[in-house]
Amino acid sequence: MGLFDLFRGSRKTTTISPSDNVVFIVGPSGSGKSRFMSILLQSANVHVRVSKGQKPGTTEVHAERCRFDGMQNDIVVVDTPSFCTYMDPDGEEVVRKWMESNYTKPCKAARILYMHNLAFNPDDGNLKVSNHLGAFRRACRHDLIPSIIRVLPTLSNGARLSDERLRALTGQLQRQADAEGVRLCDTCDGKPFDGKPEAAWDVLQELLGMARA
Repeated sequence: MGLFDLFRGSRKTTTISPSDNVVFIVGPSGSGKSRFMSILLQSANVHVRVSKGQKPGTTEVHAERCRFDGMQNDIVVVDTPSFCTYMDPDGEEVVRKWMESNYTKPCKAARILYMHNLAFNPDDGNLKVSNHLGAFRRACRHDLIPSIIRVLPTLSNGARLSDERLRALTGQLQRQADAEGVRLCDTCDGKPFDGKPEAAWDVLQELLGMARA
């Protein structure tokens, strides 16, 4: 029985408590952060704005407190606004203010799930992993920055890339992750997230498996 079978619902939350396991979802606009969270929670109440280009679809922090049968501690999944958009409101400042109010003490475990759309322009420096993780680290209190980070490649709906192109872009993403001392999710096996609930739970379980260790 996996986490999907044990899931018993979620509700919006604002404060991280010392007993919580926390997963921050981070990545550029269009990387699929809000879509991933919607699939993960299987909730009709989670709405994802559809936007064109790099216009941010999420402009505020959205945190959900999840409960699982057989687990003593809550899991808080935090969807963060995009960084490096150079549009108001500034994502880094939004996250910083949220952190100052809601994430002020160490919790049981904190993880980062970094999402990257392989259809992005690989030559756009604003979309580099280092820029977005750097913005998150600046927004978070130094002693509370999660040390375990996994990178999940995604692909825009309707994007058509050859297998050769996908391998090349995944390799480039891997090199960016290596430079930051992080790695791709083991569960994705180098392939883009397929949008299935089971795959979303596998990704979360990989992160939470370390949290329970």
